[in-house]
Amino acid sequence: MKTDELISLMAASDRPVDTGWLGRTTWLAALLATVATVGLVLLTLGARHDLAATWASGPVLTKALFGASVATIALAAFQKSLRPGLKPRKGFALIAVPVVAVAIWAAVTLMNAPPEQWTALTFGRSWRACLIAIPLYALVPFAVLLALARQGAPVDQPFSGASAGIASAGLATIAYSVHCPEDAIPFIASWYPLAMAAMAGLGAWIFPRMVRW
Repeated sequence: MKTDELISLMAASDRPVDTGWLGRTTWLAALLATVATVGLVLLTLGARHDLAATWASGPVLTKALFGASVATIALAAFQKSLRPGLKPRKGFALIAVPVVAVAIWAAVTLMNAPPEQWTALTFGRSWRACLIAIPLYALVPFAVLLALARQGAPVDQPFSGASAGIASAGLATIAYSVHCPEDAIPFIASWYPLAMAAMAGLGAWIFPRMVRW
């Protein structure tokens, strides 16, 4: 085929290119992955015994909303990072807002509590379980986002991986909140962000090795 013929063939179709399908797919996949992760938590760990009475309480909602807010910001950056020419880092710093807000709440809680209670409020009885469970359950949405990344063209793979890891941990936090028996805000402010940071590091390490274009 001659060059002129190829150009004419390409120009023959005037249909607009759908550039937003990957973004829409990312949000839908994240929703489905969250539902699947919630189901996995219920099957493996089960719901907390008082979930029916406490699901609308401040601490339980805090855990779910904290995970949702972090996941939303990270997902927005992730899906932009899959399309060259966009600025995925713009707005990513907003992820500090929910983290700082929960940290301030935790500090106020500790200041209003006797010092002898600080260790219990911060460590609870299951801080190790939290650090293990959230990254493990985050592997479900992380695998979904990794598959999506292969359909895009990420230029900065470490950033794409880190944002995918944080988003996955945020979604796993929503799922884990139906089981987590710890309601102290200092506990939430300490171990949930640490688990998210661990997934960010894992994502930044894995993506350059598994996603290329």
